[in-house]
Amino acid sequence: MPKVRVNYTNKDYEAVRQELVQRIPTITDRWTDFNESDLGMVLLELFCGLGDMLLFYLDNQANEAYLPTARQRQNVINLTNLVNYRLDLPVAATTTLYFRLAGALPGPLTIPKHTRCRATTDQGNVDFATAEDLVIAAGALDGMVGAVQGVPSEEGFTTDGTQGQVFRLAAKDIAQGSIEVWVGGVKWTEVRTFYESTPADGHYLLTTDALDNTWLTSGDGHYGLLPPAGQAVAVKYLKTLGAGGNLGKRLVNSLLDPVYFQGEQVKLTVTNIQVASNGNARESLDHARRQAPAELASLWRAVTKADYIALAEGFPGVAKAQVLDVNDCLNMGYYHVCVVIAPDGGGLPSQLLKNQVLAFLNERKLLTVTVHVKDPVYVPVNIEADVYVYRNYDRFEVLDVVLGKVRDHIAMDTVRLG
Repeated sequence: MPKVRVNYTNKDYEAVRQELVQRIPTITDRWTDFNESDLGMVLLELFCGLGDMLLFYLDNQANEAYLPTARQRQNVINLTNLVNYRLDLPVAATTTLYFRLAGALPGPLTIPKHTRCRATTDQGNVDFATAEDLVIAAGALDGMVGAVQGVPSEEGFTTDGTQGQVFRLAAKDIAQGSIEVWVGGVKWTEVRTFYESTPADGHYLLTTDALDNTWLTSGDGHYGLLPPAGQAVAVKYLKTLGAGGNLGKRLVNSLLDPVYFQGEQVKLTVTNIQVASNGNARESLDHARRQAPAELASLWRAVTKADYIALAEGFPGVAKAQVLDVNDCLNMGYYHVCVVIAPDGGGLPSQLLKNQVLAFLNERKLLTVTVHVKDPVYVPVNIEADVYVYRNYDRFEVLDVVLGKVRDHIAMDTVRLG
């Protein structure tokens, strides 16, 4: 029997069928009926269909092994975990709330962190929570504080003493960066890996999957503290609407939680003096494919311009970033870096977001460098074009398509600041 060379590039139904039919005479001279009605051809075509399906799955398995071609979210999560990158949960919108008293008080008034306020819109209620304590000094009438969109929530668990105990959270709309974990009344710290955790460190690991399930993992006693059995675990977080929390000015007007001074409730009015911006859904796969290699190249340290851009654009709520130094702007001093950020959804970033980005970059910059985080300046662009339409096409449909293409071309996701 002569040897037959197998063409391993044949991976579709027709190619596999043609190759098998050509090989029949090399195997037997008794099979001469190649009509589709022949029972042998029926079985052969069934095997070709099955082979086509299996080869399709094999090709997809190969694609899912590489970040640029992976399409399933869980595989992208697994691949980015290899370079210590974690896809973001939904990002809560931020704004600045302005509180005003009906009359001055003889002592300082503290509006505690997570005080809830509400905006009522046509789409429903949108709740915000203060990001930190606000203290209105004695004799003063007002004050401002950053706020995050979301509803404060809490879950409770109990440790069982096992190494690396895992706790699954019930909510799937948890705001990125809002999780706080308390074990036995002591606040624990989130880490990306237990590699540098000592047996005395109260650290936990946060993981998510493609279905937006969130798990917390404790240490094992060697890497990270192993809590004894029976300790209470309190997990606090914000449940967010993501992009649904982006609102205009002065829409927040209801105070949900009472505020007390010396045991008596005080009268307060509240409003948002800045638009609520940078709210967004969970991180997209396209963003993760771009961002994970960029952050890996920076080694999570801000040294070059590319490092600053990669780290800033990887911060939750930041859509685009640009970096300026003395080479770009002559009135800037040496060792000063200006980072311009645009929030998700466009517009101007809130002061809270700018403060968070500044703190994030200050932990990663060189010691002698001073970082400034600034608002972008939007420049109007006038686009004019002559569009010629064939007679057999509807001019209004063509206009809609052209406008859509132009919007996509200049959309925030496709352009860079500069």
